[in-house]
Amino acid sequence: MNTSTLMTTATAAPRARLLDNPAFAARYQELARVRLNPRRHAMADAWTHSEAVAARAAALAVANGCGDADRDLLEDLGRAHDIGKITGTARPERSLEILDACGIADAVLRPLVRWHDTSLPWWNAARKGQAPGDAAWRRLTADVDLRLLAMFMVADRVDAPGGWRRNQPTLWFQGEARRRGLLGALVLDLPGQPSEISAGAILVDGDGAARRALLIRTRASGFELAKGGLEWDELPAEAACRELAEEAGITGPLAVTGPLGRLGYDTTHDGERWHKHVHVFAVRARGEVALGPMPARTRERRWVTRAEALTLPLVDESLRPILLTSFD
Repeated sequence: MNTSTLMTTATAAPRARLLDNPAFAARYQELARVRLNPRRHAMADAWTHSEAVAARAAALAVANGCGDADRDLLEDLGRAHDIGKITGTARPERSLEILDACGIADAVLRPLVRWHDTSLPWWNAARKGQAPGDAAWRRLTADVDLRLLAMFMVADRVDAPGGWRRNQPTLWFQGEARRRGLLGALVLDLPGQPSEISAGAILVDGDGAARRALLIRTRASGFELAKGGLEWDELPAEAACRELAEEAGITGPLAVTGPLGRLGYDTTHDGERWHKHVHVFAVRARGEVALGPMPARTRERRWVTRAEALTLPLVDESLRPILLTSFD
């Protein structure tokens, strides 16, 4: 089935919606009991994840000028893609078996369920020097509309702890498809929705009037906090401690004591603009603070009191309320 066939099939006649199928609707509710790995999902259960994926997939369809039929198709895919997890496995084949049991023979939806998570195994193969070749890509594009699949892969990362732009398999798949001339430009970032989530930390020491906070300076002027993107399978609090060690040169063990707030801003990279969130944590040393050598890209690190934090020049004034919160 080629792309033109898929688009004709998706738009020629109204599709039966998944939640109108009583058997599927009942099984779908079971996803609420399936707990998710917090290193892969910010949402606690598979039902909440699926609903969020369905909503994001539908929004991406609209942003890319898709018709109602393709929007509904991607929304249904959001609800179908992980249904197999109610049996204890994430394999797409199990999701297809449940669709079979519910009498769902949708010839457009089913291939998308089968291929929806292709980016991970293909990326793993590429890292081993065994990237899928032309034949594999031909099979994929014969089965599904690659444009819809690419949008869905991004939607499926809606609750990825680091955001979809920190997900290496997704980035690799999109890039490889474009390199092969199989995928054109797509709108993959929605206004106000974070595409990347980073973590930052303020090291706090002492209590009461003696409390102080550690900031760094990496630019010609203005202080900031240590921050950076999440690595694969890393939680935000873990990333905050790692970034503090790397950018402030802390050598001793660290512990997060609580969240301080969240920063949101737009960024541009390679001509693409997207929204980014930074989750900031208060961190204390486990024992005495141990400062190692000054990291290469850090020009200065400074302990500041609350009084100094009121006027200290910062790279961005949005940091000041969070900095002051670290003294509370």
